[in-house]
Amino acid sequence: MIYVLIPVFNRLKLTQSCIKSINNNEIDTGLKIILVDDGSSDGTTEWVRSNYPKITILQGTGSLYWGGSIHYGVEYILKNCNPNDYVLFVNNDVLLADNTISELVNFCEQENRKAVIGSISIDSNNGRAIKSGTKVKSWFLNRTSHIFLGQKIEEVLNQESMEVDFLTGRCLLHPVEVFLKAGNYDSNSFRHYGADDEFSMRVKRFGYKTYVCTSAIVYMQKTSSNNLGFFDTFFNIRSSSNIINKFKLSLRVAPPIAIFSFFLIGVIKSLIIAIKNVNR
Repeated sequence: MIYVLIPVFNRLKLTQSCIKSINNNEIDTGLKIILVDDGSSDGTTEWVRSNYPKITILQGTGSLYWGGSIHYGVEYILKNCNPNDYVLFVNNDVLLADNTISELVNFCEQENRKAVIGSISIDSNNGRAIKSGTKVKSWFLNRTSHIFLGQKIEEVLNQESMEVDFLTGRCLLHPVEVFLKAGNYDSNSFRHYGADDEFSMRVKRFGYKTYVCTSAIVYMQKTSSNNLGFFDTFFNIRSSSNIINKFKLSLRVAPPIAIFSFFLIGVIKSLIIAIKNVNR
């Protein structure tokens, strides 16, 4: 069984398209969708219950955010799954290609289930890869490389899958036993951003590898831009540049000698981005 875990907060139209793309996937094993609705006010729960009664809906209060929704869903799945099952995270703003799930599962099986496997994210507007996985070239200098970034889908498909340091939780496959060995996603420390990065590094201590599979494609649906003010860029929970979040992540993932520099340079990078956004 493959448990597909979808965390949602509003954006019903995106959820509708996402679920349809999941059901279009052809797989040999069973598929069970678990949707965590974190307090949506746009009728998400009512629509899903009416149109997909077999989908399990877990209710949040609006305070779970991504990390909390994922943690909640995984806890539910672990109480109901079998040892050979999989857990696939899918954000509701992506569309899966028809073979995405089978490609992820096949790759994980080739690795004897000792890996967490991410997909390639493609911008549906221009057909080019966006951030899908990250390799750290220098912890001390916080030099990172987002693999395949900006490449056309045709270029990506012709390349080998790649091992990375950080995986993006947008469409991410886990063998269920990884949670029994490494634990669940840390929603206490990382309520929204950073939970996927921290988990990617943590599983390596338990003998798991983290890969981006170039034959597993998801397409980002068009969403409204989230323009944060200068202050919110560094302190809003929904900001990837949240300074408190960056500090916690640096403590967790960077080698001790590089914690301070990794954090400081990360903040400088965010500051440059924030200034550019203000001047636009």
